[in-house]
Amino acid sequence: MKTIPLTRGLADFSFTSTLNNMLLRFNVRWLTRYSYFVVDIRDANNEPIAPGRGLHAGVDLLSGLNTSIGKIVLEGETPTLTNLGVTNNLIWYPND
Repeated sequence: MKTIPLTRGLADFSFTSTLNNMLLRFNVRWLTRYSYFVVDIRDANNEPIAPGRGLHAGVDLLSGLNTSIGKIVLEGETPTLTNLGVTNNLIWYPND
C-alpha cells in the first residue's frame, strides 16, 4: 500500500509516481461543469493506461483494465477543489 500525493486548490495538475516498478504519469483535472475531477494515467512512454477516469471515493481507477499495476482507489470524502488530498487520499494497492 502506498499513498499517492494529491494537491488541493489546483484545477489542473500533473505528477509522476512509481507503482509496482512502473513510472506512471497522472494528470488531474477539475471539470467545473460536472463538479468532479477526472484523472488520466499514462506510462513512462506517454501511452494511455486509464484516460479520463472519474475520481470518485471508493472507486478503483484501474477497474476493468488488464494491468499488473494493482488498484488505485480514492479513500475518504468526495473530492473538491478545497479538500483534495486533505480529507481524502489516493491509495495504491499492489496485486496479491
